[in-house]
Amino acid sequence: MYNKIAQIVLNSGKTNGVSDVFIAQPDALKENLAGKIFVIGEIDGKKNEGRKVLDFIISDLNNNYYNDEKILLRDKIEGLKIENIFEAALAKTNKNLGEFLVQHKIRINTSTTNITLGVVYENKLHFSSFGKNRALLIYRRGDGYEIINVEASAENLPEKLERNDVVEAHIPVLFSSVISGEIPLNSYFVFASEALPEYLSNREMVSIITKLPPIVAAEQIKNVLAKMNTYVPFLGVIVKNTLDNGGEIMREDLEENLSSNSSISSLNHTEQKTERMLAPAGLISLSKIIKGLQRTLRGFKEKAESKQKSYRHFETELASEQPSLELGKIKKMNTLRPESFSRANKISFKQHGYWFKSGLKKIISSGPKVFSRQSFVNLFVNFKFWIKNLNSKNRLLFLSLIIIFIVFFVSLSLTNYRHKQKLAQDNFNSLVTQIEEKEALIDSHLMYNDEEGARIVLADAQGLIANFPQEKKNQKEIYNNLSEKLKVVENKIQKIVSVSNLEKVKDLTGLNISGLTSAGGKLYGAGVSSIYPLTFDSAWPEELKVEGATNISLAKYDGKDLIYYRDGNKIIKFNIKDSKTSITDIKDYNEADNYSGFNVYANNFYQASRAKNQIYKYSGNNLSTRSDWLKEANDLSTVVDLYIDGSIYTLDTDGSIKKYHLNKKTEYQAPALTPVVSASKILGDSKQLYILDTASKRVTVIAKGDGHLMSQYVFDTLGDLKDFSVDETGKIIFLLSSDGVYKFSF
Repeated sequence: MYNKIAQIVLNSGKTNGVSDVFIAQPDALKENLAGKIFVIGEIDGKKNEGRKVLDFIISDLNNNYYNDEKILLRDKIEGLKIENIFEAALAKTNKNLGEFLVQHKIRINTSTTNITLGVVYENKLHFSSFGKNRALLIYRRGDGYEIINVEASAENLPEKLERNDVVEAHIPVLFSSVISGEIPLNSYFVFASEALPEYLSNREMVSIITKLPPIVAAEQIKNVLAKMNTYVPFLGVIVKNTLDNGGEIMREDLEENLSSNSSISSLNHTEQKTERMLAPAGLISLSKIIKGLQRTLRGFKEKAESKQKSYRHFETELASEQPSLELGKIKKMNTLRPESFSRANKISFKQHGYWFKSGLKKIISSGPKVFSRQSFVNLFVNFKFWIKNLNSKNRLLFLSLIIIFIVFFVSLSLTNYRHKQKLAQDNFNSLVTQIEEKEALIDSHLMYNDEEGARIVLADAQGLIANFPQEKKNQKEIYNNLSEKLKVVENKIQKIVSVSNLEKVKDLTGLNISGLTSAGGKLYGAGVSSIYPLTFDSAWPEELKVEGATNISLAKYDGKDLIYYRDGNKIIKFNIKDSKTSITDIKDYNEADNYSGFNVYANNFYQASRAKNQIYKYSGNNLSTRSDWLKEANDLSTVVDLYIDGSIYTLDTDGSIKKYHLNKKTEYQAPALTPVVSASKILGDSKQLYILDTASKRVTVIAKGDGHLMSQYVFDTLGDLKDFSVDETGKIIFLLSSDGVYKFSF
């Protein structure tokens, strides 16, 4: 057994709210793999609401942690640690708690809420606290024990990048960081409510906990606290590290095992020891020189104090002639801090203010002379004359002294430089290790289809690599290697597939075709004032001139016999059976309405107005009637295209899709795409929606049912991408480029 755990729960029954302690009791297999979790909670307010919240936290954390399948894969996945699994479980508990509070309409007062969650695994401890609970470390130091507030010391450690889900303002994010570290050998960790260390002194706590087993110590503490006449609840958890190292732990070994990431030990001792280890052999110790100067100054101070006593006698004789100063009693000044301005020597300094002012005036007035060019010339001449007058022996000694000082400062500079280099290398290695651990953790999230968790870890990894140093050649190589790995992982998360095996089915070199439409199992191109039926043979495409057309652009197929083209304020209908065309003016067309995107459905024509935030419906013979389709206010300022299947789907420039049904907006989960897109067209079939981004040569496939991302196809080998069309029956995407039509089977 690595540790023993005991709990302290002492409630008066007259307090408001709820307070309790929970220590998990998993089966032997789960305990060996994942350790034990514990919860210390104190929630003020209504007891029934507090009990619901605390029970939910305990149940949800227990379920998220012990039922995480990654626990069974720790030995198989490199870089996966208990700390990572605990953090993931804690993040889920945070999110679920917010939903629970909203669902049950519970508001908790964060100022009176104190909760600590943690896990003890072997000799390692990971915990997160919210509120005023204490985390105390009791460890052996010399012949006794020392107690340290770990929570206060941990505030000086670097913060982790955390990312929390956005919730409503009244829902608190309780657990935003995790403190991790090893429990020192034969030491004790005490998690307690704020009241426990206030009613029980450090000496009593150390005496009870170090002399008794944890369970007996917990009962003894409850007996001591029960005698007090108070209504304050006392909560606590005692954790003892019982790892057997085969003998008594020496003080030096204990202090070396306490790192800044785990236990807090004697920082002064560690600093002095490190300074001795890093000090170069054979050089002068700067710390020793400073201590020697301090001893010399202390001797001067003692002599000055003896002179001051005689001066005080002289002051007494002059007291009858000079007015006394209202400066207080000197005896009380002896108890002040050394840096206090009211010390006796500083009072004496104020008494001689006239001498100080006159001396200061002399220094200021002589300043220009001292720093003049002539002063430096005179100084150099005098120094040169002094050197010439030295005999050979003294001159050699002076030269030796100069060399010693040069060697000293060079050695000091080299030592400082090497120390900085070593520190920079350690930080660099630590940064590489952190990024590699993040990459392994992302793979574990993707293995279980946890895309949201993978995105969170990816954001952390990208934040780390953004600060990656690239000053040296090996640093650039490592940076490029890590960046490539993160790019591969990012493509997995964003479901990006790079397509290179495209088949060219029609050569269109020299033709100014800008639009492509699939209708009735055939392809039709369009450009300027012509329509081109396209076949997959080598024949040059037939050109059908449209009288009155000036700029045929967008095209939509009605699913039967007609393809609708828009040409400014006109609609061109093309019959695919007899290849005949007809032109109709758009009803109440106004260029200031900023029309964008259109589609046809059930012989009706629809187009969006970004200026009016409205979708217009055109119906009747020759589309002679126009009406407002939307019956409520919506923002359509970024809409670029429409798709209709009974409901209307609008496509925004960032690739996000909104759904409208029965003239109103409905809930639809289709967020903006990543990487950032510049969407221009949307098509659809019975199951999927297809989004075109010509700038990045990308076609994105979205599940029509719930709006989740299915895949993103990138066609880097194309010179450019003008338009696309989808053949649902053959599962083929046709791509229009300047030199021809390509197809891709998906």
